[in-house]
Amino acid sequence: MKVWNRINARKIVLSYFYQRCFFLNLEKHLDLISNDILFIENIFKSQWEIFEEAKKDLDKKIKLKTQSNEDEDLEYFIKMFFDRRDVKNIDMDYVFKIWTAFEKYYQEVVSQIDSHTQSFSFSEMNTMNQTIFILWYIERKILETPKEILLNELIELSKRYDDEWSPKLINWIMHKIVTSS
Repeated sequence: MKVWNRINARKIVLSYFYQRCFFLNLEKHLDLISNDILFIENIFKSQWEIFEEAKKDLDKKIKLKTQSNEDEDLEYFIKMFFDRRDVKNIDMDYVFKIWTAFEKYYQEVVSQIDSHTQSFSFSEMNTMNQTIFILWYIERKILETPKEILLNELIELSKRYDDEWSPKLINWIMHKIVTSS
């Protein structure tokens, strides 16, 4: 395995997981979000008949976006991120193993995080932190990547893609989970 190919593969999976987390979070707040979108489009609750029909249509569109078609998504992400590179520069074995495990491990990750934190929950984390935890957990479960290597890689990702406190949070929670298991 080439390290660079694994890094490229991680970027693809991280992007996909981010999108999945974003849409799952969106779906949790669907009512509030659709009301705000309709308000922006000048469709008000006082226009009861118009509002209800527009809300149903918008909710349906958002729910369709939250459903994942893994094959189409994978093709899209590879084209989007690596259109100038050859697929030979991506560890596709890694992508297929990790990519398809999101649905299987999502609730397990949420439970693990929630059981190791007291002042906040997984759902209160920002989307990038959620994504990094899911990627970390799945890679650790499926590939059994050594915890030190994986921890370093994901802390570097959090430094690159998230705020200054994110690496500390990720490090703290990951260590709690690893030492308790």
